[in-house]
Amino acid sequence: MNVLIVDDSKFWRMVLENILSKFGCTVHVAENALDGIERALKVFPEAIITDYNMPGLSGLQLCLYLRSIPAFSDVGIAVLTGSDDVINEFWAINSGATKFISKLLPKDELERELKNFLTVRYAVHPERSGYIRSVYDVLEQKMRTEVLNKKILSLVQYARDESYVVGELKSFLSFFSRLEAVAFTLVSTVEGRLYNFGFPFQKNVLKQKILEKFEKPLEPSAWTYYGAYGSEILGDEPEVFVVSYEGNEIGALAFYGVAELRCLYSVLNDSYESLSLLFNTLNMIRELKVASSVDNLTGLLNKKEILRFLEEVHSTSNAQRTNYYVAMLDIDNFKKINDTYGHLVGDEVLRGVGRIVRETLPQGAVAGRYGGEEFTIVFTRTKKEIVMETMERILERVRNASFGEVKCTLSGGVVSSATYTSPTEVLKAADDLLYLAKKSGKDKVVYAFIDEADRELARLKNESPERQLTQEYVQDGHN
Repeated sequence: MNVLIVDDSKFWRMVLENILSKFGCTVHVAENALDGIERALKVFPEAIITDYNMPGLSGLQLCLYLRSIPAFSDVGIAVLTGSDDVINEFWAINSGATKFISKLLPKDELERELKNFLTVRYAVHPERSGYIRSVYDVLEQKMRTEVLNKKILSLVQYARDESYVVGELKSFLSFFSRLEAVAFTLVSTVEGRLYNFGFPFQKNVLKQKILEKFEKPLEPSAWTYYGAYGSEILGDEPEVFVVSYEGNEIGALAFYGVAELRCLYSVLNDSYESLSLLFNTLNMIRELKVASSVDNLTGLLNKKEILRFLEEVHSTSNAQRTNYYVAMLDIDNFKKINDTYGHLVGDEVLRGVGRIVRETLPQGAVAGRYGGEEFTIVFTRTKKEIVMETMERILERVRNASFGEVKCTLSGGVVSSATYTSPTEVLKAADDLLYLAKKSGKDKVVYAFIDEADRELARLKNESPERQLTQEYVQDGHN
């Protein structure tokens, strides 16, 4: 084995060199930590034996500096301690040393400890040393790593605004290389998020190209997509850098058209620990948010959150003088499904319908489970043609789907916010149109911005027996 001895004592260098020669080791010596770092970068030993208490840098500092270089991540480092050397357990564990051996041991015991240390197979990786050739390069690398990690850790304070953090990461990476396209993937059990900046692929295609680089990808219960996506299926494969935390793959960065790929990977590797912590923090906050705002059966927003979102949209719409659309959907004859097949099957139907709604929504639309078998969709920044197309696609997909042994249909009502002064009025108008869809045959959507629907709704409202039916219908849960 190639072994480096680092000790400021000539006596101890001789003692150790004599012992290691018996073991058949190739021995190199250095008189202090700085000299030790320089020698390590020249001879690349598999094992290092260093004194703890030396002038200048200590043995623990030597460990920290060498461990910061990938070439020495798997070497064995034994630190020798004398009678006056008291090493705090925390620093001992976190310094990067493999073993601590007392200099006060009898010679035969010291030999036995060193032999046990050297019987382990260690490895050195000279190819991973990069540009580092001297102790000054090590110090520069340490500074570089600290600056990069500090920058990334500074984003943790903004972790509640995930979109902002991702945008800042994109800007940060642009300092080190020109990028034609970049995408960020964050993955937890409750939700996967994909932020796309420039890839022309379809959503699922880009997601698949990234996830196939994972060894054991998680399967989130839902996916959310941000950014603009194209229609391409085939194309050049992106470079993918996977991020793990405590052995779990929690995210990835994907690149295309990288001008300085080696430089970019160097930055990502140097800041990996902080990047991993940041991704994990983003996932934890998203999980807490999902737990308080998402219906755990359907994966859609719960009633409280969809109403809060509707209020925000209405306020923004008033300020910007724009319109939005609200849809109310209800599963036809759901009570009969529960009575015939049981509530477990009913839950499967709710889960399946929720998935279809979630997968069919266009960008800018948000859906929630309003209660029971009723769903609410709020469409923003879109045209009525897109709204109508989406609603018809949802009905068609549900109509053609099987949920176990059960098939079902939906009825719905959709209104524009143009003529209403409060979100409550918009929601109630959509609910009234939903009743109209039920009353006129089910498995259909009635739109308020279609003249025939407006006239039919007005007729029903003016007839008192029909109005009484509306009230009973609301109380029964739109069965």
